[in-house]
Amino acid sequence: MENSAPGIHRTSRGTFMELPPQTRMLLESEGSTTILLESLIACRLTVRVDSQLPVDAGSLDRRIRDELGLSPHAKPVLRSSALLTPAGEVVSSNRVVFDGAAVPWLADTQDSTPLGRELRARNSMQHRVILDNGLASWPPGGAGTPCAFKEYIINCSDGSRIHLHETFSPYFVPVPGR
Repeated sequence: MENSAPGIHRTSRGTFMELPPQTRMLLESEGSTTILLESLIACRLTVRVDSQLPVDAGSLDRRIRDELGLSPHAKPVLRSSALLTPAGEVVSSNRVVFDGAAVPWLADTQDSTPLGRELRARNSMQHRVILDNGLASWPPGGAGTPCAFKEYIINCSDGSRIHLHETFSPYFVPVPGR
């Protein structure tokens, strides 16, 4: 995945000085991405789960395993999902990794409530730690249009942790060169 583009400069914190302010705010915020996106595009978002499967922890990047506190023999869940507008437009494409035993409520693939809103509804105190942010390609995995991405861990008050890698549609989260 491409993590930078010509003309975009990062500080050690990951701030891109040439990005629009709303994009910088989204990438640097340690708060709920869902709430920020809903404010940015002025609509309520839903989640569509595209796939959700148990995986061998050994197949995950070691950094993700370490951040989640997983042994190489654990069986975490890998979820691919998208945040959608009421019209069905994809706002973000997401890769979520979690321990299904520690976060059983997240295993419901039929629930269309985005993670940020679900955590809020559960009154879960949370702290997000940004692991990386920058520029990638939209759609994810393609050689398409430049877009923003954000990778972070959510540490919940019950001790559970959730890893997210979100890639944002440049049609909703602007970047230069789109």
